Amino acid sequence: MTQSGHITVLGAGITAHAAALLLAEQGFSVSLPAPQAPPHTRDIRAYAINHTSRDTLKACGVWPQDDQAAWLTPMTHMRVFGDASGALQFDAPPQQAQPLAWMVDVPVLEDHLAEAVTRHARVQFDDHASPSAQTPPSALTIICEGKSGIARTALGIDMVSKHYPHRALALRMRAEHSHGGVAHQWFNGTHILALLPMGGADGHDLAVVWSLPDAAHQTWLDMETTAQTAALEDQLTQASQGALGHLSLTSGPVAFPLSVGLTTQWIAQQTALAGDAAHTIHPLAGQGLNLGLADVQTLSDCVAARARGESPGASRVLQRYQRRRRAATEPMQWVTHGLFHLFNNPLGRNPAASWLRNAGMSGFNAMGPLKSWVQRVGMGN
Repeated sequence: MTQSGHITVLGAGITAHAAALLLAEQGFSVSLPAPQAPPHTRDIRAYAINHTSRDTLKACGVWPQDDQAAWLTPMTHMRVFGDASGALQFDAPPQQAQPLAWMVDVPVLEDHLAEAVTRHARVQFDDHASPSAQTPPSALTIICEGKSGIARTALGIDMVSKHYPHRALALRMRAEHSHGGVAHQWFNGTHILALLPMGGADGHDLAVVWSLPDAAHQTWLDMETTAQTAALEDQLTQASQGALGHLSLTSGPVAFPLSVGLTTQWIAQQTALAGDAAHTIHPLAGQGLNLGLADVQTLSDCVAARARGESPGASRVLQRYQRRRRAATEPMQWVTHGLFHLFNNPLGRNPAASWLRNAGMSGFNAMGPLKSWVQRVGMGN
């Protein structure tokens, strides 16, 4: 059914394209910025997609109905290790026959979404810097430009941010042993290392995220010789405690700054912020994209539930969206922020503090109902 009111989405990434498709499926005409040529070097990161995000991408028409595709890898287990004896494990509920999450290649997902918006009859492309005379005024504008976008700044909306004294290195590696769909993560007091399964359930490929102090990460970006590459491989094999055998570099590394941030408001007159334009989070829990997709899904739901004849950008619609997403986002931000400082705080490196936090990690692992609840939240259930 065709809806009255035009919607403008500012942004060219996964969250922006998902927003455009969800609202176009409701019957709105939607405009996006004119597509740009893809970069020569594609993003080597990978994202963990939880069950709620999977359903959103299904609604966008870009997720296979049977959850089977070469670019999806089911994550069935997760093993987390502290800087001493602490350990935590999450396992997919066997009775549900569903993984904890799916690891996806960023470029492949981006390409599927870009193709979907190009095909959709209700999505058009505009140069928003100089809108064409044929583009109707927007009843709702959605800003998904990322944390450094100019549209949010032009509205006078600030983001309160805290930059971590770390940078993330993203790499692709191949393991000596099959990962078996298991994700591994280590908090060793100076860095956080995650090995994320790629290439299918029994694959050997890994997406690696290594959170390092600012002073240390540059060493690995300046590699020019085979010996330096071998040193990086040995370092990561040692940091991962040989869990998957020797690790061999296949791509990267690429560095990304890390921060936690939240805008002072999510909405303005007939405008909503979503994704990194509204919030940033440390990647240690793998929830960044899930939060962004939850933003646009919630906004789509609020628009769909509006009163008959009410504009999609009406104050009541946007206020409901802001309440729901702020309440869901802030707790996740502070959990990841607290975990980072729990294991990366110079004051906490004495033996007593180390014993306490590792004992706490193992104790939490034994708390069945609480751990199950946390797992369901992470899965998006």
